[in-house]
Amino acid sequence: MNKNYRGNILPKEIVNEVKLSKSIILTAHINPDGDALGSLLAFYFMIDEYCKKNNMEKMIKIVVDDKLPKYMRHFEDTGLIWDYEKFCEKFKKNFQNNEKFDLFISLDCANQERYERAAEIKKLSKKSINIDHHVSNTEHADFNYVEDICSTGELLYQFLKIFDIELTKKIAEYMYLGIINDTGNFRHDNVTSHTFLVCSKLIEAGMNNHKIANIIFAVSEKQVDFIGEVYKNKKVDEKYKFVSYYLTQEKMKELGIEKDDTNSTSEMLLKIEGMEISLFVREQEDGLLKGSFRANDKYNVNKIASIFGGGGHIKAAGFKTDLSFEEILEKTYEELGK
Repeated sequence: MNKNYRGNILPKEIVNEVKLSKSIILTAHINPDGDALGSLLAFYFMIDEYCKKNNMEKMIKIVVDDKLPKYMRHFEDTGLIWDYEKFCEKFKKNFQNNEKFDLFISLDCANQERYERAAEIKKLSKKSINIDHHVSNTEHADFNYVEDICSTGELLYQFLKIFDIELTKKIAEYMYLGIINDTGNFRHDNVTSHTFLVCSKLIEAGMNNHKIANIIFAVSEKQVDFIGEVYKNKKVDEKYKFVSYYLTQEKMKELGIEKDDTNSTSEMLLKIEGMEISLFVREQEDGLLKGSFRANDKYNVNKIASIFGGGGHIKAAGFKTDLSFEEILEKTYEELGK
């Protein structure tokens, strides 16, 4: 067994549950990133390939309770991802009559709260499985497989052999989307030799790494203006080498940007020479604040984010809170000073 594994189910057993199920729902966390969406689509097509090979029929649906990033319009299979409300309308008889789906699988989701309303589908499912790579994962399903690896996209590579299917170009593209998202295009130290080994196989399968990287890391003119705003008005604490920026709804309207346009802001702040930790906080429409920590070698931001009910990884973590930005900073400084 992989020493980085924890949970109560193994990949072979997950595949067996998939094989036995006729109706399967796949979901991921809200504010879905490339790893969440890439993993959903990669796993969808793995199951699809298995069904084709064995002349089987299964109902497989992907449901995400949030808007998708703008860059997903460049991927032809984005239409396979159902909006939660449209899914409920399509399957309202299931909800009304308590007709259960066979299997509910979440990918790249550290806790059940991050399903948002998709948690209602979990209640309507006979079994649930959680496949993830976050160290903060709460093992929130009936069966859990959590592996400390760079991305859920890389984690899924082992399922190809277990399903006994070929690595198609389509599966390779979506796995790669997940990997480059969570490694910052291989800049983060969660990259291992296995990561590059997997990516070499994805390229051999026909995946165009240049094309996918250009899609996910493209910057719009509005984002350029926002980047200038961030660097101009950032706050730097030289004692802790801590850089932060708070984005209000008012400022978002002034700049004409959406939450999509603010992705990777915490990573961008951490690029400033000498910084050890960064924090980007964005005010949501409902008034809650969403925070994103990033760190180099000195701090464990998973631990800091847990103060606010969040989590993630040692060097990358997030949270959502009803505290003010000032209160967030105060509690963060308390932790940094320990």
